[in-house]
Amino acid sequence: MKKLLFFLSLVILISCSDNSTKQEQVNSGILVEGSWLLQFKITETNNIPVNFNLTKVNDHYQVEFLNAEEKIIANDVVIKGNQISIKDPVFNVWFEGNIVDATTIEGNWYKDGQDYKVPFVAKHGKIKRFESPEVLSVSSESITGRWEVDFSKDNEEDHYKAIGQFKHVDNYLTGTFMTETGDYRFLEGNVYNDSLYLSCYDGAHLFLFKAQLKNDSLIGTFWSGIHWQEPWVAVRNKDFKLTNPDSLTFLKDGYTNLAFTFPNLNGDSVSLSDEKYAGKVVIVNIMGPWCPNCKDETAYLTELYDQYHEKGLEIIALSYNKSEDFETAKNNTLKVKEFFGAKYDFLIAGQANKISAGKTLPMLNHIMSFPTSIFIDRKGNIRKIRTGFYGPGTGTFYKRYIERTNDFTAKLLSEKTD
Repeated sequence: MKKLLFFLSLVILISCSDNSTKQEQVNSGILVEGSWLLQFKITETNNIPVNFNLTKVNDHYQVEFLNAEEKIIANDVVIKGNQISIKDPVFNVWFEGNIVDATTIEGNWYKDGQDYKVPFVAKHGKIKRFESPEVLSVSSESITGRWEVDFSKDNEEDHYKAIGQFKHVDNYLTGTFMTETGDYRFLEGNVYNDSLYLSCYDGAHLFLFKAQLKNDSLIGTFWSGIHWQEPWVAVRNKDFKLTNPDSLTFLKDGYTNLAFTFPNLNGDSVSLSDEKYAGKVVIVNIMGPWCPNCKDETAYLTELYDQYHEKGLEIIALSYNKSEDFETAKNNTLKVKEFFGAKYDFLIAGQANKISAGKTLPMLNHIMSFPTSIFIDRKGNIRKIRTGFYGPGTGTFYKRYIERTNDFTAKLLSEKTD
């Protein structure tokens, strides 16, 4: 009897010890490094999957979110007990999670406050972005190429055109959609049988695209987070083009130039007519610190400024924010400026609403897109207004725009004022 009691006590002791050890591992924030799959739950039947790498750098974890060729690195990772938080380096978004065990995290992703949140589960392991069905054809019809796309085709108010550009290898798919106001950045996913799946987490947005190939058309649905869903259809068309983005925004009749006065990040008033900009080539960049396409253009404009500032180039970023509070708007804008090391001027221009923003620059027919860039020559004449921006996710479109803009900027700088 004594032996039995001793044995039971030993089992209980070992069991308690094991449980204690497991709890200590969770509470000490031990997570397995390597490949993880993050699943954002946007509906009862739809998740947005995104891969990320988790590594430990010194005493801190680093998260590297992956979208095709894009890598978004988050170094602000804090673990307290079994709680983890991850903050984006640029946008006002963050993760709050519970470390279930060394290979599982559950929690919510927040955007611009506690009101907008999306549940998520993250698991360790080299897992495909989208799961393969049990019955899978050996070779799916290739999706590679350019497609003419209609979003919300049967809804006149929401309808818009796009270029779908995809690269399909085996069951792996990458690509993007380009609209007249920008692009959907780096998309990554899979093709199984007659169906395609693409997703993206770009730091500010959660995108999911699904479609089925029927005859010569793609018929699908697009989700943007938990707040937007719309149908889309596409047909192959290698020659399809969108409206020239240099023709969409222009000066109204009766106006000859651009004029504005806004506070800079120190609260001091800055005008385009200030002596600092006289006789200079000036690019006025209409942007927002919440906007991934603006983030892409800020990266490019920072390089352009560094290359041409000594030759007479000035850049002014007009920052339109979701908050009316100046300090909040300033801090969000400063975060972008410091992240890219941008040395040009950033001004707080107003609210991130196209109608409200348009009222701050009444000489323009409208502000159709964040971002929009206005190119002004040394004499103060507007030479070009570019609506939207095609970022690095668009491949050759991005490279072509960079080459042409570099050449155009150099041309403006070479012109004399007399």
